Amino acid sequence: MTPAAELEEIDRIHDDAPDEAAARLSALDHAQVPADKLPLLGFLLNHVLGEKFGRWQAAASYLARLAARADAPLGIARHWAAAADLAGDAAAFARARGYLVERSSAPEHVCAALARLSTLNWIADSARHAVEFAQLAQQAIGFDRSSVDAGFAATFNNVTSRLLVASPPAPVEAPLRGALNHGAEAARVFWYRAGQWLERERADYLCAKVALRIGDHEHARAAARRGLTLVTANGNDVVERAFLLQPLAAALARSGDAAGAHAARAQADALAATFADDLRNYYTMDTNELFGAAP
Repeated sequence: MTPAAELEEIDRIHDDAPDEAAARLSALDHAQVPADKLPLLGFLLNHVLGEKFGRWQAAASYLARLAARADAPLGIARHWAAAADLAGDAAAFARARGYLVERSSAPEHVCAALARLSTLNWIADSARHAVEFAQLAQQAIGFDRSSVDAGFAATFNNVTSRLLVASPPAPVEAPLRGALNHGAEAARVFWYRAGQWLERERADYLCAKVALRIGDHEHARAAARRGLTLVTANGNDVVERAFLLQPLAAALARSGDAAGAHAARAQADALAATFADDLRNYYTMDTNELFGAAP
C-alpha cells in the first residue's frame, strides 16, 4: 500500500479504531506522503495522537519534521504550533511561529495570533477558553489582508462550530455568547477574504445558527438571506439552499412571522426530500436542533 493510500485508510478508521490508527500513524513513512496529503496528515497527527491520546510532544516532533519539507503547506506550521503549545514546549512553539512568519511573510503579531488560535482549535470546546477566543477574534478582524487569511478562516470556523455544539440551547451565558458571536463574525470576515462562494455561504450559515442560539433573530435572518443570495448567484445548489432555509425559517418563526416561516420550511423540506440517506440524516439533525425533535 502506498503512503497516500495508507493515510486514507488511517483517516477512514481513526474514529472507530483510534489505537490502530495511532499505531499506523507512527509507523507511516511521513517523508513519502505526497504534498497534497500533508494537510490530512497534519490534522490526523494532532487529532489522533494529540487530542485522543494526549501525545502532543510526539505529534509536535513529527510535525516539526514535516515543516522542514520544502513542499509543506502553511497548515503544517499551524498544526505544529498547536501541538508544541499543548505539549508545553515553548521553544518549539516559538520555532513554529517563526516558520509561519518566514513562509507566509505575514507580520509577526499576525502569525502569533494564528499560532495561539490554532491551539484553541483543539481545546476550545467549553466556556473555559471563551474569553480568550473572543478577544482573538476581535483582534484578528482588524488585521490587514495577508497570506494566512485562509488559516484564520478555517480555524475560526472550526472553533466556533465546536463551541456551538458544546453550548446549551438557551440561555447562553455572556462569555460563551461573546465567543460564539465574535468567532462566527471572524470566520465570515476571513472566508469572505480568502474563500470561494461556497465557503462564504457556509460562513453565513454558521452566522445564522449562532445568531439563533444567542437569540439575535434579526441577524439570523440577515445572515441566512445573505447566504441564500450567494446560492442563487452560483447555480442555486439545492443542498445549500435547503440547509440555509432552515435557520431562515427558525428566525422568521421566532420573530413572529409564522407564514414566512411555514413557507421557508416547506420549501426546505421539499428540497430535502430528494437527499440521499446520509445527507438526509444531517438535515434531520438540523431540523431537530432548530425546531425540536418530532414526536
